[in-house]
Amino acid sequence: MKTEEFKQQVQNLGYKTIDGSSDGKRVTQVHILDNEILIAKVSTMIQYRLSTMNNKIGKRHSELFDLLVTYAKTPIKDRR
Repeated sequence: MKTEEFKQQVQNLGYKTIDGSSDGKRVTQVHILDNEILIAKVSTMIQYRLSTMNNKIGKRHSELFDLLVTYAKTPIKDRR
């Protein structure tokens, strides 16, 4: 799954996406917000790396979680 395709699908579900950084210098993550609250992050640089460590994410985010997993499983070379 391409990064832009992933972002569009997340936005189609009603969430906001923001380019994020783990080092403060370059874009290395996509941050996902629900009502302006960060609920998930997924790496754009490292396959299989994602975080949903937030007590605001739950059962109602099932479709989002599936997208996160699909994107995280996509090899980096196939995201561009």
